[in-house]
Amino acid sequence: MKKMMLLLASLVALTACSQSKQDTKESTSTQTAKETKVSESSKEEKELKFVVAPQYEGKKSELIELGKKLVKEHPELGSEGNMALYFTGAISEGRAALMLVNKTDVDIKKDLNFSISWSYDGKSILDNQKVSYFIKDSGELPSHTATIILLPLNEEQQSIVDGMSDPSKMKLLMSDVNTVE
Repeated sequence: MKKMMLLLASLVALTACSQSKQDTKESTSTQTAKETKVSESSKEEKELKFVVAPQYEGKKSELIELGKKLVKEHPELGSEGNMALYFTGAISEGRAALMLVNKTDVDIKKDLNFSISWSYDGKSILDNQKVSYFIKDSGELPSHTATIILLPLNEEQQSIVDGMSDPSKMKLLMSDVNTVE
C-alpha cells in the first residue's frame, strides 16, 4: 500500500513538474470557453495508450497490467510535444520499472539512445546514465503512447529507491534523446 501511495503521489508530482509553464492572460469568458472546447477535442483525438513489444502482446504480467492501469488512471502523463519518464513505483528482480511516454507527433520506429539522471533527496540513483531503447526488444513507440522500460539497479541504488517516501524529493530527468541510424 505504501508503494502504491508513493507511486500515485510520484506520478502526480512529476506530472505537475513536467507541465510547461505558461504566462497567464486575461481573457473574456467567451475566449476561455472556446479554448476549453479546443483543448477538450484535442485531448479526445490524442488519447494516451499503453503499448508492449510484439512478443509480449496478449501475455499477462504484473508490469504490463501496472502500465495499463497507470495509463488509464493518469492519461495526463507527459506533456504535449515531449517525451518523458516516470517512476512507476515498481521494482522487479533488481530492476526499476519506469514508464516512457511519447507525446510527440513522431512515431518512434528506430532505436533510441538517451540519458537518465535520477536522484532522491540529493542522493544520486543514476547520474547521466546512457540508456538504449531497442525496437526489436521493446517494440515501436507510436505518437501518444507509453510503455514500461526496466533499468537494472545495484544494491546501493535499490536501497535509495526502497527508501523513497516523499515524491517531492525525487528528480527524474531524461536528456540527450536521439535516434540510432
